[in-house]
Amino acid sequence: MMFNSLEPVMKQLTIIDTIIRLEDNELHEFITEAGVLPYYALSWVITWCSHDLDDLEQITRLFDLFLTCNPFTVIYFAAAVVLSRRQGILALDCDTSTVHSFLTKLPRDLDVDKMCEKTRELSTKYGVYDIQCKSTIALDQFSAVNRFEQDWESMSDLNEEVERVIRILREERYDKPIEFSLAKEQHEHSLLNQLLGKKEIYTIFTLGASIGLLALWIANSNLIK
Repeated sequence: MMFNSLEPVMKQLTIIDTIIRLEDNELHEFITEAGVLPYYALSWVITWCSHDLDDLEQITRLFDLFLTCNPFTVIYFAAAVVLSRRQGILALDCDTSTVHSFLTKLPRDLDVDKMCEKTRELSTKYGVYDIQCKSTIALDQFSAVNRFEQDWESMSDLNEEVERVIRILREERYDKPIEFSLAKEQHEHSLLNQLLGKKEIYTIFTLGASIGLLALWIANSNLIK
């Protein structure tokens, strides 16, 4: 069952940037300077690359990988592909259309086995919860990504679990992000963290302004004579 929008997928796509930044900051800065968002990988993620590859053997090899691992594996794969094309990307003119066009096309001679190995390496290095913390992007509590280990690897009754998941989706309880632990790594370049840092100042300013307006209203009313 799929959700009624691509919003959960788009949130996952944005985490590709974090993986690239952690692995190759120079490459990340180049792509960022070009103004390219990771939406170039959308078709890779929603079709498991079957829309972008013509070789059936390559496609089935990837399907074997994605079917037997956490659903988030395709995100690690997308990051692995971008990292493997580092030399070609950095040789491009640093503008949006050029870089985006280059990234949207999977190379026909893609070494799938090598990419699968790199994918496994990234997934081991940056666990699902860990990478959400590092990117400050919390996927939904009931996302298959966050439920995978509990609901699929250790389930005892397949039919019962499937019915429970379908019930959750029908109730639209997928809009509740997971909570990060207080010990998660802080990122000074995160816009979200920068905004949160200003929250207390904004609250104090708003409270002070409200009290001032209330005092002014009372002073000019008939409540005090």
